Amino acid sequence: MTSSSPVLNEHWRDLESWTTATVMPSKQFDRWRDFVVDAHLHWDIHSVRCDQFPAFIRQGRYEGFRLVHLTAARGGVIGRRSTREIAQDSEALYNLIYVAEGSQCLEFADHEIRLDPGTFALWDSTQPMNFNTGEGLRQITFSVPRKRLDDALPRSGEFCGHAMKATAGIGKLFIDCMLALETSFGELSNAEARQVLEATTEMLVATLTAKVQLPEHRGFREQLQHVMAGINRQLDDPHLTPQRVARDSGMSERHLYRLFAEADTTPASWIRKRRLEQCRRDLVARSCAHLSILDIAARWGFFDSSSFCRMFRQEYGLSPKQVRSSASPRENVKR
Repeated sequence: MTSSSPVLNEHWRDLESWTTATVMPSKQFDRWRDFVVDAHLHWDIHSVRCDQFPAFIRQGRYEGFRLVHLTAARGGVIGRRSTREIAQDSEALYNLIYVAEGSQCLEFADHEIRLDPGTFALWDSTQPMNFNTGEGLRQITFSVPRKRLDDALPRSGEFCGHAMKATAGIGKLFIDCMLALETSFGELSNAEARQVLEATTEMLVATLTAKVQLPEHRGFREQLQHVMAGINRQLDDPHLTPQRVARDSGMSERHLYRLFAEADTTPASWIRKRRLEQCRRDLVARSCAHLSILDIAARWGFFDSSSFCRMFRQEYGLSPKQVRSSASPRENVKR
């Protein structure tokens, strides 16, 4: 995007509309491309040779959400989004693109889909993708912060790249609501916009789960065992947190907590319990007799001696010193 390009308004109530009719014909495509990049994150959009490029774009943004209405009369516009473009983004979004008129082909890593009027699809801004537009395109895109959808919908990424119809049922209901929001969001107060966006996101979740049948995934118990095994391998890492566990396991924090709730615990509680178990093991192990109690505590992520002793006693009913004193043999044991 060139430095001289105007930036679309980022305030929800003060939506920005722009049309190529305000630009001299020879500059219309370049200016439209600048606005597309501003509204839809970074793309490498190939230049199009044409005498004029009739097009329109409007968008509104609020707390990471975006709604963009875009048209392009001329077809054959090709855009590529590789790791190079993705690296330039400061946001990560899931984007629900609905084609109202014309057509558009979306190319993903392993397949391609065609969106005709009345169809929509989800794409992930953190993954490479290409597009190729047909003539007379009119599309509306609803963008949701990636973390927000991940928290509400486990395996969100697997819902991307599926063409869905909005001709009936929940698909039509969702798209009708999205289109109504697009035309009227400028009338909403900030508080109203926040509530409506949350409700729209929940409706999006319901639509995706109804429209896309994902393949069978490993059950909760198997997922939990897999996560626990990963934690066990990193118990001695002082930076191990539930947030990091969720990221390393490729799931949302919300889903991680749901897994551990099945075992009547929480990720943090389970990590603490496993670390205390390792401390208790070392306190009675001959191979650790040369280590002090504080050394053993720090080895497993406990750096505050009073907190460690309190948690240890709550777990085992004995102090660390009492457990060590009960060990045999007793010689050469550090207190």
